[in-house]
Amino acid sequence: MDKVIQAQLRSIEEKNNVKILYAVESGSRGWGFESKDSDFDVRFIYVHPIEWYLSVFEGADVIEIPVDEVLDVNGWDLRKALKLMYRSNASLLEWLSSPIIYKQNQEFANELRYVSEKYFSPISSIYHYISIAKKSFDGLEGLKGIKLKKLFYVIRPILACMWIEKFNTIPPMNLQAMMKKVEIHNNIRKIIEELVVVKADSIESDSINQPIELMKFLRDKLEYYYSYAKDIKAEKERDSRTLNEFFHKTLRDYSGGINE
Repeated sequence: MDKVIQAQLRSIEEKNNVKILYAVESGSRGWGFESKDSDFDVRFIYVHPIEWYLSVFEGADVIEIPVDEVLDVNGWDLRKALKLMYRSNASLLEWLSSPIIYKQNQEFANELRYVSEKYFSPISSIYHYISIAKKSFDGLEGLKGIKLKKLFYVIRPILACMWIEKFNTIPPMNLQAMMKKVEIHNNIRKIIEELVVVKADSIESDSINQPIELMKFLRDKLEYYYSYAKDIKAEKERDSRTLNEFFHKTLRDYSGGINE
């Protein structure tokens, strides 16, 4: 699949006259709990030739490829990505710690990670993860059989909240990376580790009986982080100068010579 993905990325560059600076896996394979039939969720950041950014009217800032059973590929223009970074977009921040990198300019990636730390917002991130966890958790309670996929959509966001509370930094995308550092009861840790193994040998639609101890843990954490988020001190308005400087530097360094 790596060859297929690489070919897709090259095709995107040629057809759209752009340069892809960073491309990663953003779905369950990057999260660390894929199933046998999980697709590949490829996300990327790209730049246009510099003239594109000087147009009176802004052009489309997303490139999306029709989704099939195997590949889900789409990306954001650099300017869109930086606007989202200003708002501490959790999905974008996660891409920067993906364990599966399909393509990257190393200098660009390192600088983007450095910039991202300046715009990370614990408040918005906590609320983002709580929202994801609650939406999935509410659909599980009361059911005898629950889909593993949906259960992990509660587990990972809760662990992300635990990471933010402990370290006040951007949580890793990967579940196992978080599990190594957050403080979690051994029984819960063992249940989650066993579920990862089960999911790896299952398909996306498979269900299991409710793990009662884990469900109680998740419910308690959801209630706790709702209260915790309300007590976080309001943040000062962020300055956009660092983003502008990074934007200008990136265009100078990488926009020239695209399909000239």
